[in-house]
Amino acid sequence: MNQELIKYIEQNIFPKYERFYSHGMIHIENVIKNAMMLADFYNLDKNMAYTMAAYHDVGLSINRDKHEFESGKILENDIELKKFFTLEQIQIMKEAVEDHRGSRKISPRNIYGKVLSDSDRDFDVEILAKRQLGTSIKNYPDIKDFEDHFERCYSYIMKRINETGHFNLWTNNPILIERRVKFEKDYFNKEYTELIYRKEFERISKDGTIEKIKNYYEDY
Repeated sequence: MNQELIKYIEQNIFPKYERFYSHGMIHIENVIKNAMMLADFYNLDKNMAYTMAAYHDVGLSINRDKHEFESGKILENDIELKKFFTLEQIQIMKEAVEDHRGSRKISPRNIYGKVLSDSDRDFDVEILAKRQLGTSIKNYPDIKDFEDHFERCYSYIMKRINETGHFNLWTNNPILIERRVKFEKDYFNKEYTELIYRKEFERISKDGTIEKIKNYYEDY
């Protein structure tokens, strides 16, 4: 790994996530960890894997619905990255960032895109509850009832099930496949999932996080 690249990203890109809640540094670090694992599995360039994971959500403060394209532009137009990568590598990373969304039905254009998309999966009900509720509260601040937020969140994720009855993965990494198996077992049990989401909703209601999501954090 290029330590100068890491230093640049830590000092100049990570701070952009400071006012993100659902897509803050806990999420970014998890995506980076997954991307590095998959890069090792597929023998890919780890500097590229690290960089695309670091940049993949920075466009959220510009446009929520098209944040993947805004993130791709930020990566492509970052002059500093030209010190570390060729124009071809930057193009590959840009395409990967543009193709990373979990709701995407068409395969990403390159292996880095497949790696990033799969690295972005939240195959953990507790983590997903935190991120989904944050996004729902930010987008629908007038909704007060937990039940309304939960039904929105649950139905949104269930729409991602593919024709095989599973949440889609573009890669065949055994670690991610195993995580998916456990996640599906948990998530398809709606009563269990609702309990996890309710516990998280009660926590953020009591500690003031909901008001901070509405009035401080910038990601939607």
